[in-house]
Amino acid sequence: MRFFARSFERARTTRRQRRREHRQTLRVGAVGFAAWATAGAFRPWLALGGAVWWLLMLAMFGWHLGMLEDESGEPLHRLGLANLLSLARAAVVPLLPVAAPALWAAIVIPAGATDAIDGSLARARGEETRLGAWLDPGADALLLSTAAVGAARHDLLPWWTAALVLARYTLQALGVALAYFVRAQSPRHVSVAGRAPGLVLFAGVALAALRFPLAAPLVSVGALGGVAALTLTVVRGSLPEATA
Repeated sequence: MRFFARSFERARTTRRQRRREHRQTLRVGAVGFAAWATAGAFRPWLALGGAVWWLLMLAMFGWHLGMLEDESGEPLHRLGLANLLSLARAAVVPLLPVAAPALWAAIVIPAGATDAIDGSLARARGEETRLGAWLDPGADALLLSTAAVGAARHDLLPWWTAALVLARYTLQALGVALAYFVRAQSPRHVSVAGRAPGLVLFAGVALAALRFPLAAPLVSVGALGGVAALTLTVVRGSLPEATA
């Protein structure tokens, strides 16, 4: 309770200090709500669930505006295009388990493309931030988990591969939670463990949208590679540092 109370107080202070970025967040939020309101004309209950999900995503982003800075503490006085792309990937998560195959593919393939370029985009625009380092893999985890479930639902992937994807990201979330609440340390590398396996996983899911026959093996390799990378990260983090 003390942890959350202090976190919320710090977030309120940050919003007062960084009013410009807070206003930008509210404008992005309004666009997202308008998009879900439009979806309500076709699927009211899905639109309601999507709007609630978007509210949670927006709240999390607003609570962490203090991380909109580089590793040296230099603040970024805008949200950053790469961060907006990550938010967009997270925003469509409620659609993926229930979308028809054509819509599912139309979401997954562009999402994979944005994931491939957002890191380079952030570096090219001078927009690398601590927030982006967490938001990008977090959005990927949410999107890929639900995309795998949607693919299995449409027989684009076998259910056991979807289970592997869910297990991979569940273990990652547990690793982050344990680092925070048991070891009381910031898990700097847990959230980004296995970048290459993540890209393989994204490629497999995107190819599943095209009914490519090797999609399931690629998804399996990406999921298992992510578990292996996470395990290696945890093992390395638990080893004592060498003394001179």
